[in-house]
Order: sequence, then structure tokens, then C-alpha cells
Amino acid sequence: MMRSFKLSEAAQIITEELEDLLVRGAYLEHSANELKRMHREQMIRLETVRASQPPFMFLRAKDTRVAFKEAAAGTTQDLSTIERALFVNERLSAHVHKLSKDLLEKWMRTNCVEYRVGLAAEHYAVDWEQSLDRFTEHARTFVRVLGSARNTAPAGYNHTKNTFSPAAYEAIKLAHTVALRVEAEISATNGIADEHDRMLGKTVFNDPMPRLVQEPYASVVGQIAGLSPTAAQAEFTRVIDAVDDLIDRELGALVSRVRNSGKELVGRTQGYIDDAWRQLHDHAVAHSVDWNQIEAVVSQTERTYMSEMQMMSA
Repeated sequence: MMRSFKLSEAAQIITEELEDLLVRGAYLEHSANELKRMHREQMIRLETVRASQPPFMFLRAKDTRVAFKEAAAGTTQDLSTIERALFVNERLSAHVHKLSKDLLEKWMRTNCVEYRVGLAAEHYAVDWEQSLDRFTEHARTFVRVLGSARNTAPAGYNHTKNTFSPAAYEAIKLAHTVALRVEAEISATNGIADEHDRMLGKTVFNDPMPRLVQEPYASVVGQIAGLSPTAAQAEFTRVIDAVDDLIDRELGALVSRVRNSGKELVGRTQGYIDDAWRQLHDHAVAHSVDWNQIEAVVSQTERTYMSEMQMMSA
């Protein structure tokens, strides 16, 4: 199986149905180019006929008037015929191209490892954001229990033994427990980013995800238990301000960054198909068209797919 899409390999192993649609699309493109050339020439003829109208036509002989009107009408009718053919060609091309792109996408899910990797990675942005939501919830709880511990610390402090009250120690212990949850969720969130980057790192879809800074919150809280009430309050305040700043200022930017990355990945996987299809289409245009068969193939394509298009639009 291919690691990434390679035209030289793909052109040899695509399905017969996909190849048939690609070749029909190539014939339709050549036909469209020829119709556009004819349209330009017919426009020139029409302008030439109009420019040749003698002055004071109503004074001219009847034969002259009739001949001019017939020439103008014939040229206009030919132009309308070409324009109708172009319209049909355009609709057929759009339909055949869509069918071939849908088949190519299914084929590449099986035959192109790189494309499958890109598809598989689409869930990481959702997983990362859900993990970040859990982190935010724990972080808000952490700020709340830190505030409670800060308020409790001065009350009942034993200056002789330099110890906090049992209630203060319980508050610090709770803050330490929540700090461990915050750190665990940071690790989980960063782990998702690590896995995402390992999967996509050597592909065209590579787009490193951001990381949360792994702060030693539990260790900091544990050290507070050995500080004086004044120092403890100052350290509580420092940590609370840092976590508040992370929640209020940094997380929004991180979420936006990952959401945009997820949307861009979806766009890049579609672009991957579009690029592969364009390569196959151009190859078919260059190598699969017999000029003597253009009219026959286009007519057969119209008979085959016009009714299908009409049924779909009904």
C-alpha cells in the first residue's frame, strides 16, 4: 500500500469504474474546450454579420434584406446550439467529477495510508478540547479551595509551635488533592497532543498541537504548610492569580487554536482528495483521449448520465 498518494502508482491500480469516470471527464473537458473555441468563432461571425448590415436597410431590395436576415438568424441559431451544448457539457462534467471524486475518496481510504492517518486524526481536536474542559473545571475548583485555604490559614495559627490549625491543614490537604487532579489533567491533555503529533508528524497533515505548561501545583501547595501565615497567604495569592490568568487569558486562545486546527485538518483532508483527483484527471486528459472518439464518447456519456442527473434533481 502507498504511504502517500503517488500518481505513477495510483494510475496503475485504481478501479475500472473510477478509471472510466476519469476518462469520461477528460473527454468532456476536451469537448468543452472545442465548444468554447467554436463559440468564440461564432461570436466573431455574428459580429461580422451585424457589422456588414448596409445602411438604410429598409430601402434595400427585398432579396438583400432577406439574405441579411437569414445570415444573422442562422449565425444566432448556431450560437444558441453551441451554448446549449456547453450548458449540457458543464452539467455533465460537474456530475461525472463528483462521482469520480466520491469513488476516489473511498478508494483512498483503502489504498492511501497517509490519507487514512489524516482522517483518523480528526478526533484529536475534540478529545483535546474535552480534556481541556476537564482541566478548566479542576482549575476553577483549585482556585476555590486555594482561596478557602488562604482564608483559613491565619485563624488559629500556633505561633509557639509554628503550626496551623487542624482546619487549615485540612484546607491545605484538600488543595493538594485538587492540585494533583489539575496536574493529571494537564498530563492527559498534553498526552493527546503528543499522540496527535506522533501520528501526523511525518505526513502532509503535520500541525503540532499546543501544550499546557506542567506546573508543580501539588508540590507548591505542600510547601505552603511549612510557611508562616503571612508567607502562606502571599503564596496562596500568587498561585491563585497565576491559575486565574491561565483560565481567563490563555485557555481561550488555546481552545481557538485547536478548534481552528481541527477545521483546517478537515479542509486539508478534502484538499488531499482534490489534489489527487486533479492529478488523475490531468493524466487522463493528457493520455486517455482519442480525438476521433470525442463526439461518440460524449454522446454516450450524455445518454448514460443525463437521466440519472434528472432523477437526482427531481
